[in-house]
Amino acid sequence: MKSFPLGLLIAAALAAQQRVEVTLERRDTGTWKSADPGHVFASGDQVRFRFKSNFSGFLYVVNEGTTGDTATLFPSAETGTDNRVEAGREYLIPGNQGAFRLTGPAGFDTVYWIVSPVRLGAEAPKYKPLPPPPAPGAAPTNMQPRCDDAILRARGECVDSTAGIKNNELPALRSRELFFLRKEERVVVAAPPQSTGPFSYQFRLAHR
Repeated sequence: MKSFPLGLLIAAALAAQQRVEVTLERRDTGTWKSADPGHVFASGDQVRFRFKSNFSGFLYVVNEGTTGDTATLFPSAETGTDNRVEAGREYLIPGNQGAFRLTGPAGFDTVYWIVSPVRLGAEAPKYKPLPPPPAPGAAPTNMQPRCDDAILRARGECVDSTAGIKNNELPALRSRELFFLRKEERVVVAAPPQSTGPFSYQFRLAHR
């Protein structure tokens, strides 16, 4: 039986994974700069996402604000109705010229992402991919962002470790087990090889 170097086997396994890359950016004095996924933003800050996947599909992005209201960031009339994404191509969400302004009471906006291998249907832009209601006695959902003291001392930046990208099980879609990897400000979401079904995950944006 022919043997292969361990490095080649690991590289082949990584190549077989389906992956998406997400980078959070904040507008700062007219320039877009990458931000830590757990950064605690100020009310009124403008943010956007850079998105890239190594597979083609259809992308749906819905935001739930701290007021409980939801808005479709993509696809929409403002950001474009063609939501097919091609492997290896980078996309800006919401739209090439768009930005997402953080408003409402302090807390966590939750941005729900679905990357489906097939189009979900005409009702998809109105789909509200919210998690099931919390169990009795569960922690409140309107928690306030808190700075990680160690990061604040080291970098002078307010970062909440409960913010950022998280796994998500949508009530109407069966997703897959996902793995998360940080590469500086970029987050890589990967699924095991040969897994099927849509990617579904959430990005929690902390703001005051």
